[in-house]
Amino acid sequence: MSAGGRGHEQVRRIALSAWGMATVVLAFTVVFLVYVMAQGGPDPLSLVKEQRQLTPPPPVAKAPEAAIAMVDVTLYFADPSGRGLVPESRQLEYGDHTVENCRNALQSLVEGPNGALSPILPGETDVRGLYLLEDGELVVDFAISLDMALKGRKSALIEALMAQGLANTLTQPTLRGADGASVTCVRLLIEGARPRESFPAHLDASVPIVPDPEWLAGPREPT
Repeated sequence: MSAGGRGHEQVRRIALSAWGMATVVLAFTVVFLVYVMAQGGPDPLSLVKEQRQLTPPPPVAKAPEAAIAMVDVTLYFADPSGRGLVPESRQLEYGDHTVENCRNALQSLVEGPNGALSPILPGETDVRGLYLLEDGELVVDFAISLDMALKGRKSALIEALMAQGLANTLTQPTLRGADGASVTCVRLLIEGARPRESFPAHLDASVPIVPDPEWLAGPREPT
């Protein structure tokens, strides 16, 4: 064999030896990593994983909710004998608009008293709308359910207690909102129209109801 051929053969052997050595080192490294992972050691890819995790944004601080303003309102219900009006204090939500404060008070009248007093409105009473006119007249538009509930109870005393309970409750200055609107009288409607003759039978519903403080003085004689 010539000197050139022997040189090429020697280079080939050295290259094969180097490749074999690299293969052995690589295999040993893989076996070592597998052994470390099997022993519960640190994950060799943990650093990469940590770098690829997205840091969550800091929580956004919520603005504190404004506290709901409350006010002590006087509601008027019938006394146990059903012949006069008696005040009952109730805490109600208070807003900037008088008409909304009146709506809250009216809803409480429908819900009835907390104690031994008698309601002035049936529990099934439904209010269709509430409108406050510029002259201070509060228009309360009831659904037909009020007419149906009181249709067979043609009593002047019952009608007067209802009317005066509404008027004395809804015209109190406590319900006046930040808009400065005041209620001076209450007009009753049923389904957007003047109540029919069947109810109220003893009350002139063609004019607004003005509060009469005499109904707060004590029981009235039945009529």
